[in-house]
Amino acid sequence: MLKSRVRKNLAIGLVITAVIASLSVVIADDGSKVEELKKSLIIGLSVTGAVTGGTWLLQRRRSAP
Repeated sequence: MLKSRVRKNLAIGLVITAVIASLSVVIADDGSKVEELKKSLIIGLSVTGAVTGGTWLLQRRRSAP
């Protein structure tokens, strides 16, 4: 199903982002659950995008003639 490294990195990153976001909301003990959710989603999706984009660029560079 997930044959390319880009798809694998994207899937793994999205799962990790979802887990971290849900844990940060559960752990937030004061009334800042929405802010914690936003912050963890922004950070997680940014890191996922950077890793996936980097992998995609490396694959393109390696497959270029």
